[in-house]
Amino acid sequence: MTAKDIIKIVCVYLQKEDLLDLENLGGSVVATNNQQKELEHMLRCLNLVYNQIASDYIPLVFRETFVPVNGQISFADFSKKLLDVLKVEDRFDIKTNFKLFPSYLETIDGEVKITYSYEPEDIKTFDDELESFSGKISCRVFAYGVAMEYCFICGLHDDASIWEKRFKDSLLIAKRKKAEINLPKRRWN
Repeated sequence: MTAKDIIKIVCVYLQKEDLLDLENLGGSVVATNNQQKELEHMLRCLNLVYNQIASDYIPLVFRETFVPVNGQISFADFSKKLLDVLKVEDRFDIKTNFKLFPSYLETIDGEVKITYSYEPEDIKTFDDELESFSGKISCRVFAYGVAMEYCFICGLHDDASIWEKRFKDSLLIAKRKKAEINLPKRRWN
């Protein structure tokens, strides 16, 4: 899913159909300055929602291998923006202890595998791809969040509260565990 796909849905939700004909969203009309600012504003709202989902609701998880220097790994060495360290394992996949400091992680010497949640990179253009959070988050859910942020920033608080409810309800459904429920077998006394 691209930013363009989400912004198109937001334009429909917010009744801004005139923006759908713009070149940025696949149309043929050149955007005016005001229209361009409005689209950029929606893109910034999309980044806010994208980061909010990753940090508060459904973490993006990554696993990386490091070789600590004096038992320390600098946060600058991580390939993604670190949010939270979930576990540290040695080269035999046995969990090891670790301690977080302001600029580094302290653990055992030798090769370690670190599983951590990370902050997604900002969306800069309308053709940039977004993470789908393992298929749990659809364009519609993103669009609810963008509409919410857009309305809050524009001072449309009544509309924003409606979009916020839809956004949060959709996130709770997406976050819910969807697995087979096994009940204990009946026992006869």
